[in-house]
Amino acid sequence: MIKLRLYEEILLLALKDEEGTTYSGTSWPYAVGGAVLAELLLEGRLGLEEREGKKIVALVNSTPLGEPVADRVLEKIAHAKKDSDLTTWLGRVAGMKDLKHQIAEQMTLKGVLKVETHKVLLIFSRRIYPELDPTSELEIMHRVEHAVFSDDSDLDTRTAILVSLAHVSGILNPVFGKKRVAERKDRLDRIVEDRPSAEAARAAIEAAQIAMAAIMAATVAAGVATR
Repeated sequence: MIKLRLYEEILLLALKDEEGTTYSGTSWPYAVGGAVLAELLLEGRLGLEEREGKKIVALVNSTPLGEPVADRVLEKIAHAKKDSDLTTWLGRVAGMKDLKHQIAEQMTLKGVLKVETHKVLLIFSRRIYPELDPTSELEIMHRVEHAVFSDDSDLDTRTAILVSLAHVSGILNPVFGKKRVAERKDRLDRIVEDRPSAEAARAAIEAAQIAMAAIMAATVAAGVATR
């Protein structure tokens, strides 16, 4: 089984298998940003410090993970001129240039996706990432489906984070069907609210929850702007 990072799993769910493009109507960049920060927390590279009611991101260990996207974010945090809270860093990560392409290209190197270049209106070109090997996505889909549509109370932290971010960013709706997902609202709320006892895992869940709040705020703002 190919090992994927949380942010790779999120993007894989957000990509249409054959078209290689992200589902419209989702807030996948924020979900990916939350997943990157959660990954760095789980790997012991970052920590959270409570200051004046804010969760400040603190560098714990600057050793690279050997993953370009995560290491780029880690380097940004290590060299930041001033400390910032999780919400600020979430926005920065979500807004990183070519975020989707960098993550997708990591997965092409792992043999999960392939890259193709398509012409748009015979003038512009765009890179798309159809699925090459469905094994990883099938495993993720099975894990997420079990988490959402069963009542298993023994979920691992990574799956809980993945499900939470995929849900609030709207990714679960096109993957499993909006009506079916809506019927499991109580279950999804419980997954979000459960906190593990381990400090790193708890911090990662907090990062995911803050990411979720930012996603919801961005979604509301976009809705107001289009009225």
